[in-house]
Amino acid sequence: MPNTTPDEARAAAAASLRELVAGNRRFAEGTPASHVVSEDERRALLDGQHPIAVLLGCVDARVPPEVVLDQGVGDLLTVRTAGQSLAGVALGSIEFGVRVLGLSLVVVLGHTGCGAVLAALSDDPADGHLGKLTGEVADRLIEVVGADPVRATGANLDATVHALRALPSLATPAGHAPFVVGLLYDMATGEVSVTDDAGLFDEG
Repeated sequence: MPNTTPDEARAAAAASLRELVAGNRRFAEGTPASHVVSEDERRALLDGQHPIAVLLGCVDARVPPEVVLDQGVGDLLTVRTAGQSLAGVALGSIEFGVRVLGLSLVVVLGHTGCGAVLAALSDDPADGHLGKLTGEVADRLIEVVGADPVRATGANLDATVHALRALPSLATPAGHAPFVVGLLYDMATGEVSVTDDAGLFDEG
């Protein structure tokens, strides 16, 4: 909202991040909330959207953000690209959530076993639009030593978080930069870990 203070924005972002972590815990434990949308609730959504965060995730079909974070219809403004690439219209979609909807939390959701990261490490690069996408991911990994996919996954996530933080155009209507955080989803356990909380969980 236009008149949101920095403290209010921080509190909202921290609360949203805690909800996403709690939602993932419910998912991992096999006790997700019910997300059945009634007719009245569906009609209420016609009045506008009020998600709790912008989320940039991967296109991997095994990692649907709303499912693994146990969120429902209207809870997340989700942008999905292979390897959390920022190519194409992804940045504009993220900016929509921050600049138009005024969301103070931007989540980058990476995951283990990411095919785009593996493709970026390959000695046989793809062509076409896929090549451009994996090339962008490869550029973010240029300082990663060797071809360790585990290390590369974390490096790609960290680099994407920092790239979004560096965007001067990413500001709420009140003029505040959003809190950009990193979450890493482990496909084996179903759990997310917070790799970078942007200081939201700091005491005081």
